[in-house]
Amino acid sequence: MNMKHLILFLSLIGMVAFYGCGGTTETAAFAVKGQIEDASDLQVFFDQIKFTNSSNVIGKSDISSNGKFKVALDEHPGAGIYRIRIGAKRSFLVFDGSEKIVEVNGKLSDFDSGSQRITGSASSTAYLDAEKQAKSRTLNVGNFSNFVNGQNSIVSALISYNFFKAMDQKNIDALKVVNQKLNADFPQTDFAKDFNNLTTTKESQLKQFLATQRIQVGQEAPEIKLKDPKGKEYALSDLKGKVVLIDFWASWCRPCRMENPNVVRMYKKYNNQGFEVFSVSLDSENAKQRWIDAIKKDGLEWPYHVSDLKKWASAPAKEYGVTGIPKTFLIDREGKFAAIGLRGAALEPALKKLL
Repeated sequence: MNMKHLILFLSLIGMVAFYGCGGTTETAAFAVKGQIEDASDLQVFFDQIKFTNSSNVIGKSDISSNGKFKVALDEHPGAGIYRIRIGAKRSFLVFDGSEKIVEVNGKLSDFDSGSQRITGSASSTAYLDAEKQAKSRTLNVGNFSNFVNGQNSIVSALISYNFFKAMDQKNIDALKVVNQKLNADFPQTDFAKDFNNLTTTKESQLKQFLATQRIQVGQEAPEIKLKDPKGKEYALSDLKGKVVLIDFWASWCRPCRMENPNVVRMYKKYNNQGFEVFSVSLDSENAKQRWIDAIKKDGLEWPYHVSDLKKWASAPAKEYGVTGIPKTFLIDREGKFAAIGLRGAALEPALKKLL
């Protein structure tokens, strides 16, 4: 075979290798790809997420003019938590190690609502569904243990890491439940070790925090005796025998106003069973009318609205160690603290237990 024929032969071999039986071949062992309609000509980053509040970029790709992208790797990155990131938008991915081709399709704006479509990774789809539930509060720290029992432990870990961040015992208990299952399912992995360290650190921080608090669960609630907007005086001790939520708030506090509908719902549902709300406003003297207007606008129909109109100099706020609002204290029928800092979906289970 002369040189000319040899070159022709090698060229034919190369063409067969390239085209094969069905066109181009996939040489990557693993890939994340898809089409993001409103992200044309941007870049997508493929990150590995750690429970140390850090991440590593392990791949990236340009997004074509029609929104298509592909990040290919020579091998699977391993079980764990990942995400694709486009600008400030992100979509989490949870891998169990069996994935080959994972596709993410939709619009960039879908990432906020969780409406993007993920295929090729059952764990990622499960996380996406759980994320929607957590954002709507149908999945919360109160029912989280049941969720963990029937779920991939990496999914559970990421949900608790992203959504149960408040420094309270219920959130720490949720972390501990996940930690036990995660380290049993994925022993000696870096992400399981990191989550174990996170749980231990959070638990230690909570103990230190509680040790510095003036108010402790089990203590008798200090008396609060102040006037309402019309000048009528109310005393907390008058409500002994009832389950009482002491709610420190203010008309100018947006998180307080956002929480008010939940408190109203609990009041309407449980008031006839012996539940009362004792609201202490941290409004100022020149904001008295705004306080009155907020009570009416938010439908806070219980009678116990009191304030000394001294804002952060409020005597009860100092007595109760309140440094931020909303701040709640749940009091049992004997007038003792049963729980501190309950908000959102965490309130109802504690109420039902006391009632």
